[in-house]
Amino acid sequence: MPTTPRMPAHKRGLFLCLIALSSISALAKTPLAAEPKPANLARTISAILSDPAIARAHWGISVVTLDGNPVYALNDQQYFQPASNAKLFTTAAALALLGPDFTLKTYVVAEGPITDGHLSGSLRLIGGGDPTLSGRTYPYSPHTDRANPPLQALDDLAAQVAASGIRSLDGTIVADDTLFAFERYGQGWAQDDLQWDYGAPVSALTVNDNIRYLTLTPGAAAGDAALATWNPSLPDDPATLHNEAITSPAGGQQHLGLDRQPDQTFLRAYGTIPAGTKPANFEIAVQDGAKLAGDGFAQALAAHGVTINPAVQVSHRLSGDTQIFEKEGQQTLALKPFNSGQTLPFTPTQDAKIVAQRTSPPLSQIVTVTNKVSQNLHAEILLRLLGKAEGDDGSVAQGARVVRQFLVSAGLPPEDFFFYDGSGLSPQDVITPRAATTLLTYASRQPWGNAYRASLPVGGVDGTLENRFKQTPLKGNVFAKTGTLAEVHALSGYLAAASGRTLAFSILCNDHAPVTDTTRAAMDSVVAAIAAAN
Repeated sequence: MPTTPRMPAHKRGLFLCLIALSSISALAKTPLAAEPKPANLARTISAILSDPAIARAHWGISVVTLDGNPVYALNDQQYFQPASNAKLFTTAAALALLGPDFTLKTYVVAEGPITDGHLSGSLRLIGGGDPTLSGRTYPYSPHTDRANPPLQALDDLAAQVAASGIRSLDGTIVADDTLFAFERYGQGWAQDDLQWDYGAPVSALTVNDNIRYLTLTPGAAAGDAALATWNPSLPDDPATLHNEAITSPAGGQQHLGLDRQPDQTFLRAYGTIPAGTKPANFEIAVQDGAKLAGDGFAQALAAHGVTINPAVQVSHRLSGDTQIFEKEGQQTLALKPFNSGQTLPFTPTQDAKIVAQRTSPPLSQIVTVTNKVSQNLHAEILLRLLGKAEGDDGSVAQGARVVRQFLVSAGLPPEDFFFYDGSGLSPQDVITPRAATTLLTYASRQPWGNAYRASLPVGGVDGTLENRFKQTPLKGNVFAKTGTLAEVHALSGYLAAASGRTLAFSILCNDHAPVTDTTRAAMDSVVAAIAAAN
């Protein structure tokens, strides 16, 4: 285990942006051709990719007009890991099948009679697959993922329960995420991803993106224990953190490490943090999203004057699926897109009463956050929602089956893509560059196409492209999804070229050097070359 925490996948490599910008700036000063010149474009791209620093990487490129006419191709029918470019496929299927206005509901149900403010039974918090129960601002606005308290949505639900007249109960709080099968992680996810925010477990009952914020603050003097605080704080915090970090002399370097093995329920913090330095902040995934929601809801109820049993029960639904994943995912099915205003059905059990509920923002806003900030958990929730709404279950396999059926119906060759999750964190996912541009051109002709394009990061403006393409003529003219994994970079989307016409493009790079990586800068130079030549 390294002595410094691993940086989240979607943030790795941001430090290469200055290199990328210098490459783009040089190309931007080149006079733009009046007409497209494919031969010149091919020579330019060949020169960029022949740089010895990146020449050993595997590159795939597809550039087409919005009516599908080819502009440039390089290995466009070969397989590449897409990383977070997989989200393009998941979110397109969600918008097409569920609709931009689709919403999700979270319920609190009183299970038993209520007499003089006393509930003779339990309160069940039922997850409906809403990923927005957090402090994030909706609609999307840059840098507002922590604008509000992380458990504000639970506080709102608790206030409704209190307003309904319930003041006490003799049952327990039950956190119910049985809408989805209990499959917390995608196929092939790496062990060392699971403690970080980008590897958070999937649940139909998700709060604060199933993460907590850990802050390590130096003590007053060298040798003192570092101070650890969680947000949100929970009663079992002492048992979930083993803090071995200490304060080192002022003026030194920070050397902190965090580690949670798969068979452990606690996080270990170790290493040193210099006296007088700023606190170190980390986003740590919980291991059970429903448990986090239940504990937070219990605290909120108590704060609103409801007397409860502090013990929280969690209700999961284990998968009974024994089919081979690949065979199940390729089974055909008839897709039935939801009508406007249609939601997932919900009926309380007999003798149960809904005492609180929350409706999510529309799906278009959820998709925007998913793509702008490359939110893995939200993409995974969308995959399972698709399986629940259109397939046989809210599972990974059924979600992948629905996405495959949608993509084939959209005209993508079925051999051009294979998905094992919804976010692209799985190294087993593969696509061809041609698959991405085929989807992008298809989406541009659909009623939901504008919402789809608006969900993508904009070069030099927002999301994961905020610090790329910051110079004219590319600033504000690149609308694309980024992707980053170990030795993988990807960028696919729309590009407003020099002529004013819009192109669809996909640039995928696998197997680049893991240490001296300049492929992202080269990728940005390729985008600049495409824009200039068209």
